[in-house]
Amino acid sequence: MGDESGAPQSDPVPSGDKGSLVERAKFGLTRRTFLLGAGAGAGAAVVLGGGAIAVNKALSPETAVTKTTAPAGALPATMREVVLAIDNVKHQVVVDNRESLWETMNFQLGLSNSNLGCDRAQCGACTVLVDGRPVNGCTVISARLGKGQVISTVAGLATGPGVEGLHPVQRSFWLNGGFQCGICTRGFIMSTVALLKAIPKPTDAQIAEGLSGNICRCGEYSKIFTSVKTAAADIAGEKVTYLAKAVTVDAPKTATAPAATGVSKDFQFVSPLATIEDFDPFAEQLKPKAGILGVSGSERTITVKWDPAILDEQKVRDLLSSLGHAVR
Repeated sequence: MGDESGAPQSDPVPSGDKGSLVERAKFGLTRRTFLLGAGAGAGAAVVLGGGAIAVNKALSPETAVTKTTAPAGALPATMREVVLAIDNVKHQVVVDNRESLWETMNFQLGLSNSNLGCDRAQCGACTVLVDGRPVNGCTVISARLGKGQVISTVAGLATGPGVEGLHPVQRSFWLNGGFQCGICTRGFIMSTVALLKAIPKPTDAQIAEGLSGNICRCGEYSKIFTSVKTAAADIAGEKVTYLAKAVTVDAPKTATAPAATGVSKDFQFVSPLATIEDFDPFAEQLKPKAGILGVSGSERTITVKWDPAILDEQKVRDLLSSLGHAVR
C-alpha cells in the first residue's frame, strides 16, 4: 500500500518512533482496528485483568513508576504529560487531550484491566474506580486524571494466590458463576466493590440501583445478584457457600478445616444437559443424598466425591441415573 505520492509504505510509523505519542496521534490504532485485530477481551479471564486466578503484582503502593517515551521538545498543545496511579503503580505517560483512560491503559500501558463494550458509556463493561467511585473508562479522559486521583481496576483487588487470595467480590463471582461470556464481568465486579463499600448489606432494589450502569447481554442477572449478596456476607465475616462449587468458607478465615476423606471421580453424561444453567438445579438434588461429599461439573461432565463407607462407584452411578442423568 502506498501513500498519496505513490511511494510504498511497509510501516507507517518509523521504527525509532514507536513510542512517540505524536506518531501515535497521526497513525494511531482506531477502535475498529483494535476490535478486528485483537478483540474486546472476550477470550480473556473474567475476574482478573490478564489471568484467571492470579496475584496482584502491585501489592506494595507507590513502589513502581513506569514511563512512556515522550516526544522530543515541547509537547503539542493537544497533549499532556501526566502521572496515573493505577493499582498502586504510578505510570508517567504522555496522553492526547482526547484520550480515554481505557485507551491509555490498553494502547500505551499494555494493561488488560478492563474490557471495552459499547465504547459509549452505556454498558459499563469498562468500569474502573477513581477515588472509590465507579466511572466508565471509555469516556473518562486520562489528561484529567493526573492530579493525584487513585485509579483501581479488577487486577488490583487480589491480595494473594489462588481462590483464597481473591477479593471477596471476585471470589463470589467466580464460584457463583456470575458471568457467562465475561465481557461485562470486570465492570460488574468493580461496581459491586463500590456498592458494598457504600452499602454493606444491600437489598435487591439497592443492588439493582447500584449496578444499573452495567449491562449483562447474556442475562446472568440472577447469579450476579447472588454473587453480590454472597460477597456482602463474606466481607461481613459470615459463613458463605457458593453455588458453582462445593466450597464453603467459614469466618473468621484463620484456619482451614481438614477435608473429609472421600473418593472422587469424573463422569461424562450419556446425554449432555441442555445448557450449563441446568447443572446447578441437578447438583442441588444430588448433594443431600447420603454419602455425597461434593459435586461440581458442567453441562457435559460431573465430578462427584463420595464417602466410601456409604457409597461405591456403582451406587453413585445408580444415584445419577435415578435423578434422570445417567453417566458413561
